[in-house]
Amino acid sequence: MTDLRASIDIGSNSILLLIGDFSNSSYKEIKNESNVTGLGRDLDKTGVFHTESMTNSFNVLSDYAAIAKSCGIDTGNIIATATEASRVAKNAPEFFSRVLNETGIEVQTITSAGEAYYSTKGIMFNSQFDEDEICVMDIGGASTELIKLSTNENKIIQDFSMPIGAVRITNWIEDNCYEKNLNKVLSDFKHDLKKIKTKKLYCVAGTMTSVGCMVLGLKSFEEMKIHGLCIETVKILSMINSYKAFTKTDFLKEFPFLGKRAITIYGGLLVATNIFKELEVELVEISTYGLRYGTLEQGRILDEHLVKRKC
Repeated sequence: MTDLRASIDIGSNSILLLIGDFSNSSYKEIKNESNVTGLGRDLDKTGVFHTESMTNSFNVLSDYAAIAKSCGIDTGNIIATATEASRVAKNAPEFFSRVLNETGIEVQTITSAGEAYYSTKGIMFNSQFDEDEICVMDIGGASTELIKLSTNENKIIQDFSMPIGAVRITNWIEDNCYEKNLNKVLSDFKHDLKKIKTKKLYCVAGTMTSVGCMVLGLKSFEEMKIHGLCIETVKILSMINSYKAFTKTDFLKEFPFLGKRAITIYGGLLVATNIFKELEVELVEISTYGLRYGTLEQGRILDEHLVKRKC
């Protein structure tokens, strides 16, 4: 019996689609799509989704609905989740209502604990670890999740979400408030960061998979070369100085695969390197399995992970 599933991860910077077949107690990937739409652009200033970003996001979601249908999946069965930007934006319910009415995709906004839970399931998906405990970092557009988990019990030991991400940092730099805001966040979470110090950090999501490609000097994104890639943090720390003066055009010329992510990749690098310093990380391992793999495997979103909107 065929068991086709589709999941969509709507982040503050990108929207990802994953379609897989779980028939016969095995997994086969059918589709894996990624588009940068910048839904969290200027969110801290305006409190709402940017009009152009909503248009781009709606078009991408419409395309994903068509892809799902072409694979024989009803849009009502797509597991679509939204994260930090959607928890903050005042017009998120209105936007997602339009998405539901016009595409048939029901978007569910999940809590930060939900992000940690499904990201954990994602990195554990089809992966093997030598350590009894690992620490995971998921850099998004507006938030970064840090998770310590037991690999033996597949259980979260500790997790927290920090309100910094590639898009947020980029906006702070543009508004000349980067250092002030960053220092406040690091101060607010200093006790949490102290408890999760680790020499090795597993990294998921677009910023760090892109960094992996950059370290290898790739011109196109090659998942097979990135998944499982280990990088000494000193190499990533050195990238901050190398790319400090880079413009979007410079990034695209050297790394064409970045696409729209060229606007925020330096902000993402700043998030990563600051967290590396706080956690005293020496080595990172890149995983291309993230939140959408976790929701796909789960098959649904648990009620306790849904954001409860005030009426």
